[in-house]
Amino acid sequence: MKKRGQAAMEFLMTYGWAILAAIIVVGVLWYIIGSPGNLAGDQFKISQPLVANAMALNTTHLQLEVRNGVGTSIDITDVLFDAGSACTDLSGQAITVADGTLTVLLMECDLTSGDRFNSEVAIKYTESGSAVTQSASGSVTGQVP
Repeated sequence: MKKRGQAAMEFLMTYGWAILAAIIVVGVLWYIIGSPGNLAGDQFKISQPLVANAMALNTTHLQLEVRNGVGTSIDITDVLFDAGSACTDLSGQAITVADGTLTVLLMECDLTSGDRFNSEVAIKYTESGSAVTQSASGSVTGQVP
């Protein structure tokens, strides 16, 4: 009688810890990689100090909503895409963004409905009172509706 109880306890201890470890590994991978549903959706990422807030994509325009996290007012001077991208760069139009506020960058595109859009993006800006041009890089991925 005592041996059955001991066998059950050994079984629970051995396999219980293994199952717990597997659940922890899956949870960590889920946190790092993200859920599979996020891989197919629209994504806009940008490096700090700028913050990617939202994006919208259609056949004629790409809108990128960016928050200024620099700490001072900035002038966005250029938005550059990969060579061969279907969207035009935002050249020569300085957009002033106050610290902590959102702005929408609107680029013209020539896209077809149903296509996937995937491009690296670089946002060039200068801080208020500075002549040095800085850059924040990231990526834009989405499905054209």
